Amino acid sequence: MKLFVGLSMKDDVNEKYFVECERLLRELLKSNDLVFGACTKGLMGVAYRVALENGREITAVTPKAYAYEAENADFTYKIITETVGERTEKVFFLSDALVFLPGGIGTVYELFSAIESKRCIEHSKPIVIFNFDGYFDELLEFLDKIYVEGFANPLDKNNYLVASTAQEVLDYFKNL
Repeated sequence: MKLFVGLSMKDDVNEKYFVECERLLRELLKSNDLVFGACTKGLMGVAYRVALENGREITAVTPKAYAYEAENADFTYKIITETVGERTEKVFFLSDALVFLPGGIGTVYELFSAIESKRCIEHSKPIVIFNFDGYFDELLEFLDKIYVEGFANPLDKNNYLVASTAQEVLDYFKNL
């Protein structure tokens, strides 16, 4: 399976995210290929190194604004798009499932894009949010507000799984 993994490209995040995300990625990327944002720093760098160590296929997709991040890396495929929107469409097209780990604005953009495009029946791929240590709590509370106040159908929650532990994520993928 080809997994898109959305996550941070920043090096200066709390060490706990590196430890737990690496633990999860080591298990996920034993038997799955990686599709990601092409950066070899931060949590993205962890995903890249783990996939490389496991001999997995690595597909890097980046908008030209960030192409410099992908210059000196060993990818199976490297795709440079004109825009972030094109990049997001491309990673969704290339992936069999979408996993979101702690990240920044780009990760949140991709997460909301994944949920909305699944809601609009543009894809039917599994979406998993790894809510380690409550990282996405406020975002999930905001989504709940959207549902409660009638701005979206509460059934839209069925379009994604929220997992608080690495084991929940791994169990979900074992049962696909």
